[in-house]
Amino acid sequence: MLSRHTACMVEPDLPNRKDLDDEIRSLILQKDYPCVAAIQSVVRNDYVIGTYGEFGSGNHWHQLRSDLLHFLALQRSSQSRYLSFWAVFTAHNQSHDNESDFEDKLWRELSLLSSEEERAADWGKSSSDPNDPSFCLSLQGERLFVVGLHPESSRVARRFPRPAMVFNAFSQFETFEKEGTYAGLVKIIRQNELKFQGSINPMVLAHGDLWESIQFSGRDNPETWKCPFQFMKQKDKLR
Repeated sequence: MLSRHTACMVEPDLPNRKDLDDEIRSLILQKDYPCVAAIQSVVRNDYVIGTYGEFGSGNHWHQLRSDLLHFLALQRSSQSRYLSFWAVFTAHNQSHDNESDFEDKLWRELSLLSSEEERAADWGKSSSDPNDPSFCLSLQGERLFVVGLHPESSRVARRFPRPAMVFNAFSQFETFEKEGTYAGLVKIIRQNELKFQGSINPMVLAHGDLWESIQFSGRDNPETWKCPFQFMKQKDKLR
């Protein structure tokens, strides 16, 4: 069972937990790191790590889906506004993808997490149309925001030694909104990003909360961008 501070898979060639913790802390605890919620998550040790094989291979979707569902259950029970799930891809000799290739692989991984058969149950009342700007990943009725990290990201705050995806439940953001603190949080993040990189993420500036999926990979996408998420039949997915 997945739990806080526990990697979900153990293989002989995987980095140990301390190595991954050190990599996460080295990224998030840099001076003026933009995302204050991520800082709180790390400072409080309020995150879960899942380790998987080669990014984009699609060989581990069943385990990743199971781990994400457990993470969502953990978040519901704890009501933590900072709990995050780190899916880290630890295969040896992974090539450093450019931003376009990374985005393609990210959406392949996300597409495999659901299926045509699970579409209605996973999205519930939310839009399951990838062409809808309000579309986001959703599992069993709970929407998820995804932050892609990799070594070649143009955004310094997303540069990580390995391909990774960080997941948060949208209900966590809604908690900040209900408290009236969300706008202030966004303002601090943007101020920090100016200090950290000298510019604000153009995707955030252009789309904010209106088009989330275009921001997942961290790539500076054009207005003509189409969400690459694809629903597949269960029988067509790799196991």
